[in-house]
Amino acid sequence: MKTNMILNKAAALTRGFAAALLGTFFLAGCDQLGDLDGVMPGGGNMPGNNSKMKMYKVQLNPLNNSGVTGTATVMMTENGHFEVITDVEGLAPHMEHPQYIFGAVSEGMDMKSMCPEPSAAGADGLLTLEEGLPFFGPILISLDDKLVPLTYENFPVATSAGTVSYGAKTMTSSLVSAFDAMHNGTQTMKDLELDKRVIVIHGAHVINNAIVPANSNRVQYAKYMATLPVACGELVEMK
Repeated sequence: MKTNMILNKAAALTRGFAAALLGTFFLAGCDQLGDLDGVMPGGGNMPGNNSKMKMYKVQLNPLNNSGVTGTATVMMTENGHFEVITDVEGLAPHMEHPQYIFGAVSEGMDMKSMCPEPSAAGADGLLTLEEGLPFFGPILISLDDKLVPLTYENFPVATSAGTVSYGAKTMTSSLVSAFDAMHNGTQTMKDLELDKRVIVIHGAHVINNAIVPANSNRVQYAKYMATLPVACGELVEMK
């Protein structure tokens, strides 16, 4: 799939970014959800589980003057499930929209991810993935249809109204094991302290370095950029 080829390139860019970041800065030491079974809002325990649930909320705000907005929720317990929900609007209809949790998971890295200001864009005024990486950090989790394995498979496709309602879950232990396999056995639950992470939504039609609104008749002449960041939000833990 063409989109997967583009995203594999993006993944390689994030690995390069992580290496460059380590060399430049000193940094201290599933399936689709049908329901939210076992979830107890407010940080309670999941039934039959001794570990406390953590819940994170995200307000997704536009990047690149996209008009894309939305919300996201992440819920997890150490000995239970890791679940993600995103609800996004203003997207390019009928197109696949990659979405990720970004953040550093590598021994010796402890950066805090953030959403970039418009000034982070290059001379053309369009913030690319490459220009966002110093702020986002590398890709942490692909919010595709499975979450694990940590690959880039089937991302949600926007409806004719330009909306996405996405949900997926996996075992938290499976996610940590997947990190562990990719990072030489160095990963622990500490790497899922998501208050240092961001969620970014991607994908828009572009002409002359500007996003073309979904309702414009110019869309047919535009190039679809699957990796272009269109919305970003920082994860905030609900206490």
